[in-house]
Parts: sequence; structure tokens; C-alpha cells
Amino acid sequence: MNEKIKAEPTNEIELKYAVYKNAIVHISEVNSGLNSGEYRCPKCHSFLIAKKGDVRIHHFAHYNYENCHGAQETALHQLAKEILLQERKLVIPGIENKTQYRSIEFTDINQEVRLFNLVIDVLGSYELSTLAIEIKVTHEVDLNKISVVKEKEIEMIEIDLSSYINANLSREELKNIVIETAPRYWINTSTLKKPEEENTMSNSIKVIGFTVASGFRKQDGTPFDMNKLYYVRLLEKTNSPNYKVTLCGGYTASDFNNKIMQLDFDNNPELCKKLESLSFPCDMELTFGTKLQNGQVKSNIVIDINVI
Repeated sequence: MNEKIKAEPTNEIELKYAVYKNAIVHISEVNSGLNSGEYRCPKCHSFLIAKKGDVRIHHFAHYNYENCHGAQETALHQLAKEILLQERKLVIPGIENKTQYRSIEFTDINQEVRLFNLVIDVLGSYELSTLAIEIKVTHEVDLNKISVVKEKEIEMIEIDLSSYINANLSREELKNIVIETAPRYWINTSTLKKPEEENTMSNSIKVIGFTVASGFRKQDGTPFDMNKLYYVRLLEKTNSPNYKVTLCGGYTASDFNNKIMQLDFDNNPELCKKLESLSFPCDMELTFGTKLQNGQVKSNIVIDINVI
């Protein structure tokens, strides 16, 4: 076989990727032929044959199906998501200065995550934030999704791979493009703030303790975390039409059967280390955010504390 491969002009995008053993593979990674039907189309899932001859550029072709369009785009989109899940890192632009870039590492990351009735390509937690990542191949983020992420203050970035649709890129070559060099733009940046229900409280709450727990659900055997902050609230001089508070002091528990109030917090090493070093009770201010834990999105979760 000749080492040099001649390109044959074609109006169709040559399919360079296939699904093999539940992962996207490049034509350079497989043997020529049908391989007992193990090569599948990323879009229509029908059989593919690997064509690695001496004339045309090596590519996959549908074995017995002619009406599939957009398989290369689908494969590129899926492979980009696989790369992010495997590498667990990404270079992102600065928020104030978008010409400055920095690398982040994800502590938790999942694909096809449902959030506020949206399907997010990839959602990952890093530092004190959660980042939604959209992969643009043929379609950019639509106006409805933009509206929701702005309303809900979700951090979202779009990675633009549209210029690479017909590029003959190996997984390793695409990895560098997805992680570092492809154009990427902020769809929305968020400023962390307390949830609305906490805005009516005093800036200071008295935390009286915390627990960090984990286990498995009996129904499906999936893991879960149950990390709780326990607190009481500063008594406030609140009058009503029926009575007037002339003096008050100290702290109160919840109005619901006088139970101690609870808040979920993010089980990250830095926050746990802060909590372990404290003597309770103590007054603190809380920072809230949205985190991805065990594949589940948790909103209004405590992601940092400041003892006052």
C-alpha cells in the first residue's frame, strides 16, 4: 500500500469518525473493512465500512444506507464532549478582559445534563462555580437557551468547532483544539449571590454545627451526599397588626415546629477544611451558588463561608 494518499474531489464531507465499542474513533485508529459490523454511524447508527485504500482519503462509508446526512457533524460534537469528560479541564477567556485566558480543572463533570428545562452539552463544577459548556458545530446557542441562562445566572461558554467540520483530525489533535485553541465565547457570566429567600435575613446567621455524610440509595444503588449546615436566625423586631414587639434579642429556630434550620453545602476540600477548623456556634456570612454533584445539579447550595 502506498504511504501517500491521494485526495479525490467530492461534494460530500468524508466521514472520519465512527462509533466503536461505545466511543468515537478516528479512521486512523481502526482496521479497513466492516469489522463484523462493529463500526456504527454516530447519527443513524447503521453499519459503517472503513475504507482505507490507495486512492481516496481514508474514511468511513455507510455499508447499506444512503440517506444519512450530518454524521460528521454529529461525530465531531460527540467527540468534543467525550474529550471534555475525559480530560476534565478547559481554557476559558477572562470575564473582564476576554483576551486573557486561564486554565480550569473540573471537580465534577457530566454531559447532556438537564437544567431548568434545558439540555446542557456539558456541565462541570470548578473552584466556586459551575460552568455550562455548549459545543457549536453547525448550530449556535439559540435565543431561548440564552434567555434562560441569563435569567438563572448560569455561567455558560460556547466552543466554536464550525471551521473543523471537514478537517481530518485525530482524537489527539482535536483534544488540543477543544481544550485550548478553538474560538470560545462567553454566553453568560454570573455573579454569585445569596438566594432570594435569604435576602430577608440578617447578614449574619449563627451556624451551630455541620455534618458531612454519604451513602447509596436503596432503590437504584446510586451514590449521594448529604452535607448540612445547621443554623439559627437572629431575632428581628417584626410587628404585626395584632401586636407590637418592643424588645427582642438572641436567636430563633425555624417557625416550623421550632426545628433547627438546615442548608446544603458543597463538599469540597477547602470548605470542609474551613468548617473543621471552627468552634461552634459562630456567626458567618454565606456565599451561594449552583454545583454539580454526582451528576445532579444542586441550586442555592453554600459554596463558601466567611466567619465574622
